[in-house]
Amino acid sequence: MFLFVGAVALLFLYQKKKKKTRISPPANNEDARNFGIGSSCNVFDNKKDSTEELILNKKKFSFAELKLVTNNFKDQIGLGGFGKVFKGHIENGNEVAVKVRSELSSQGIQQFLNEVEKLSRIHHKNLVSLIGYCKDRDQIALVYEYMQAGNLQDWIRDSVHSLPWKQRLRVAYESAQGLEYLHKMCNPPLIHRDIKSNNILLTTNLEAKVSDFGLARDCNSTHVTTHVVGTPGYLDPYYASTSQLTEKSDVYSFGVVLLEIITGKSPILQEDQHLTQFVHQSLSKGKIESIVDPKMGDQYNINSIWKVADLALSCTNHPAKRPDMTAVVKELKETLNLEIYTMEISSVASVDICLYSKNDYPTSSEVHSRNLEMARAEDMQPPDYGPLAR
Repeated sequence: MFLFVGAVALLFLYQKKKKKTRISPPANNEDARNFGIGSSCNVFDNKKDSTEELILNKKKFSFAELKLVTNNFKDQIGLGGFGKVFKGHIENGNEVAVKVRSELSSQGIQQFLNEVEKLSRIHHKNLVSLIGYCKDRDQIALVYEYMQAGNLQDWIRDSVHSLPWKQRLRVAYESAQGLEYLHKMCNPPLIHRDIKSNNILLTTNLEAKVSDFGLARDCNSTHVTTHVVGTPGYLDPYYASTSQLTEKSDVYSFGVVLLEIITGKSPILQEDQHLTQFVHQSLSKGKIESIVDPKMGDQYNINSIWKVADLALSCTNHPAKRPDMTAVVKELKETLNLEIYTMEISSVASVDICLYSKNDYPTSSEVHSRNLEMARAEDMQPPDYGPLAR
């Protein structure tokens, strides 16, 4: 009896201990594949390859498939810090851009995963879409939608072809919408960290889309970074000197892009003068025409030039005085409408080189609601320091 009771007692203690150490399964609303991995923000700390958990909704290509898609990487269309970019065609006939990581690239697997993770959760008409990816042993590549018209920088620096002012305004407005989406509508918000004119790509209809999210960072508030990144000329001086990263760092970079759009000049001029200094000096003398890209001719409303220049300088001001992207989008929309209305009223632009969607033009009720305000565009006054409208 003593032996029997002792055996039962030992069995009871063993079962109780086993129950305490048992690992509970994930809750019903959790994906069992993600159990124990943690949030996507910490995925880079996991040694396990968790790319599949990040982009289940994106197509995975083998490197052999990418060779077929790009005709053995025949048509190179670009080159960046990550590597070369090739044009290709996937099975449904759609054109794609394939960005292949170079062996010499300083951007490794972490930055690749970062871009994949960010692109897998952003969806906006003014952001370039990720179609798929390749992680085949040491071969790494990203597959994007193909942007037929190249990048904004090539268009505004081209000595032969150029964009008219109204089209430049439209590109600025659309790319600002994409950036506003990153700052305000993503959860958590994203800071791009590398806004520049050659990261704004254009479709056949010259619709603008922001690209290249390899340096993007989740950020809900002021964040101290251990490594400042960005492109010289576009990099926020406050961020560079303090390592304090906020969405206003992107606003600064976008302000530089606006100045490029107006002037057609690069951010760094001769004798290391920055574009913002050149514009400040010119506008302090009231010489708005001296900063306007001569390739645009005189087909623009001087008041809209003043408004965008003023906006660009406020974007490159001290962070506390910079607008957020919502305010930038609103200002650019009003300026674009001003340009459209003025050109229609004065019949300056009888032939438009670009295609506008129905929403770009005012309805009859919108025009009526403005009464005679826009009809008297010639009487409008520019910003305080500007000349009279011509």
